[in-house]
Amino acid sequence: MLVAIALLVLLPAAVQSDEEPWSQPAVLGTCSAPGAPAILFPSDTPRHGTGPGAIVWSSASLCTGGAGARLSAIAPGADAPGAASIPRTSTGRALALTGPIAAATAPHGRILLAGAAAARTSAAGGGVTGKGTDKAAAAGASGPAGGLLLSEGSAGGPFTEPWRTGGAGAPLALSTAYLGDVALASPGGAHGGTSAIQLRVHRYYASSFLAPVRVSPVAPSTSVEGLTLAMDYRSDALAVWQQGAAIYARDLPGSNRSARPVMHVASAAPHARIAVLSSDDNRAILAWADTRAGVTSVYAELSVPNIHFGAPRLLERFTDPGGLAPPSGSLRLIRLLSESVMLAWTGSEAGYWVVRTAAVDLNGVGAIDTISTPGHDALLADLAPGPNGEAYALWSEPRSTPAGLDLSEEAVYAARGLDAYPDRTIFTAPELIAASGASGSTGEAAVAVDPDSDRAIAAWRTSGGAIDYSLRAIGGS
Repeated sequence: MLVAIALLVLLPAAVQSDEEPWSQPAVLGTCSAPGAPAILFPSDTPRHGTGPGAIVWSSASLCTGGAGARLSAIAPGADAPGAASIPRTSTGRALALTGPIAAATAPHGRILLAGAAAARTSAAGGGVTGKGTDKAAAAGASGPAGGLLLSEGSAGGPFTEPWRTGGAGAPLALSTAYLGDVALASPGGAHGGTSAIQLRVHRYYASSFLAPVRVSPVAPSTSVEGLTLAMDYRSDALAVWQQGAAIYARDLPGSNRSARPVMHVASAAPHARIAVLSSDDNRAILAWADTRAGVTSVYAELSVPNIHFGAPRLLERFTDPGGLAPPSGSLRLIRLLSESVMLAWTGSEAGYWVVRTAAVDLNGVGAIDTISTPGHDALLADLAPGPNGEAYALWSEPRSTPAGLDLSEEAVYAARGLDAYPDRTIFTAPELIAASGASGSTGEAAVAVDPDSDRAIAAWRTSGGAIDYSLRAIGGS
């Protein structure tokens, strides 16, 4: 009966309410660096926020205030995000983060910001350093020039004094888990190399990160690509990465169990796009897409207990429409409130790019559905869970021109869906958020849902470098 009611709510999607489901696009920031914004809602359960939300993005050196992080706080119950600001410490000093800014929710209602450091810092460490922190991080100024700089704080401020991890500033991966735990994987080599990836975990009950755990890549002389991280409720972490023509994984338990050896998962073309999710039954779900000579293949694999992977399943293989490779964000895995899992990716149908979704359970990937409009090119940008068991898919639709697809000012669309029985996804008809043009997206976009109000918010980077956003009406059809 519950499933039938849910289907009745979702299927008549072509019938619109008198009010548009998404608000008109509004400008949040007028200047940004390339890269999608991040939308964060700290929480300790899927239905309970623990602090103000935030939209975070990177600014360029020519922007007012220079390069670095920008943040707009989302107060509980607010009708709109707050004004853009530069994250600062309790002394008023701006965080000296440069390059692409990575962000994730953290314990105690805070968020974690990570970015490259342009020079040495005199900070001796703040609230995120502690007994378990490695010496290079605790010393602050003792790390090499550059490297990775971290800071935690409430979206309303202030942030802790930043500290360094040591090693290079990239690649890095962030993941969150139940109760607000956050994990970070990043290079830890003393000379800025990637020969040693280190994992750091901040548990919800702790005041700082635990001591780092080494994740040794299989070939120190080969660069690490596609570093991806997943974490379950025990803070067991699964690191996945690509080196050369292969994808590797390593299970790193946060409990007393010993770390397992590095696993060879599959062969892959360079620059594979990887997504991974850990389940609470000690299994993992891995998906990736790679492109060889203009042909893209999408794979998925469900591990057996104790994280052992077998043969992957080929979900789709196609010639890239217009010779355009899928964007980097074109593969997403999320866990819903029901503990079921949803997969989304950019596929192809009848010569067009399309957005696909599928439910994933113990039997693997279920029926594959296409949720974007047929006959239109659509490129997946994001997929996010909501507090009522729903999910929001976000994508962009580039304009077709005689010269090919125009990726400079793409229209932004979203759809709301759920994992329905048996083993399939059901989504509403596409909802237009922003038409192509001045308010259109460059394809760099994100969506998230407030766990307290169930209100969805989307944000994207425009062709002019602005950060625009739109809110979905609560209970909108």
